[in-house]
Amino acid sequence: GWVRLSGGERLKGDLVLWAVGVRGNPLPGLPADARGRVPTDPCLRLVGYPEVYVVGDLNGLGFPQLAPVALQQGRWAARNLLRALREQDPLPFRYRDRGQLAVIGRNRAVAELWGLGVAGLPAWLLWAFVHLRELVGFRNRLLVFLDWAYTYLFREPGVRILPD
Repeated sequence: GWVRLSGGERLKGDLVLWAVGVRGNPLPGLPADARGRVPTDPCLRLVGYPEVYVVGDLNGLGFPQLAPVALQQGRWAARNLLRALREQDPLPFRYRDRGQLAVIGRNRAVAELWGLGVAGLPAWLLWAFVHLRELVGFRNRLLVFLDWAYTYLFREPGVRILPD
């Protein structure tokens, strides 16, 4: 496939991934609803194009636009791609809601797990643990943990890397 960059340059690639924020921002030419979601079948495939999978904020199945949903959908799409390579039928996506976590500030967070609400420092520590666990690789986990520890202990902003 091809990707056209904002400056007009085109890049050719064997695999094209489209990643966006909280509101769906579909590729030009794709059908989308008012929230920017693209219609898919229950197996996460673009309607009419079974070789194209749509996950995360763009997926039109109506799941919350949250990282845990996108992570599960990505894994599910990969599993279905492997099934397609083995000439097996894809499986419909099933979301497993493990609860919600949100950081509010220093030592402040809220969590809802298995129907139980938790707030304050315990929820904040739980959020940090879950966030670190989801990072790929020990080095990434260690660097983020050290940055957080420095920021926490010295009350200085952590590392901010902004694109050009």
